[in-house]
Amino acid sequence: VCTSQGTNITFTVDNGTVFVNNDSEITTPDIDVRNGVIHSINNVLLPPSALTTTWEYLNQSAIHTTFFDLLDNANFTFLDMDGPFTIFAPTNDAFNCSTIDFNALTANQTKDLLNYHIISGNHLSYELFKARQKETLLEGMSLKFYARYYKLYIKYGPYQSRVKSKNILTSTGVIHVVDTVLRIPGLPSM
Repeated sequence: VCTSQGTNITFTVDNGTVFVNNDSEITTPDIDVRNGVIHSINNVLLPPSALTTTWEYLNQSAIHTTFFDLLDNANFTFLDMDGPFTIFAPTNDAFNCSTIDFNALTANQTKDLLNYHIISGNHLSYELFKARQKETLLEGMSLKFYARYYKLYIKYGPYQSRVKSKNILTSTGVIHVVDTVLRIPGLPSM
């Protein structure tokens, strides 16, 4: 069965007991409520991404190869072990549409750019909206958040970015997919 988030879950029956994903037993089935039916289970179901680190998730993501290559080349391997961190991960399309000249970036500029895409702690989209602003790992720089038509947006300087996919949980943090590379002042343009 496909969930509303696009993740598949499986149901199996063993000696008359129904299991979800082979390890969560349905302890109380068929609880009727006004808007549906609830089946109580004995474990928490986690999305597959929660079993990987942020580093592993981005490394395996076909839409984040450019972002991951930058992280890898800048030795941001702490995302594989430490945390939690909230990452705003631009897609490959975001990099292709950016006016930043990535080939002309110095090592320090690359590090600063990447740190601008990271916030310390686990922050789901509703928490970011509620907080309105969060400090990034780039010292003295913060991102502002607002919502429009149930979509989360990031305001940074005169620019904005839309969160295309939110709340991807990993074992070391949360990833939000964004449609632009978050630009900091002083970067070379093409």
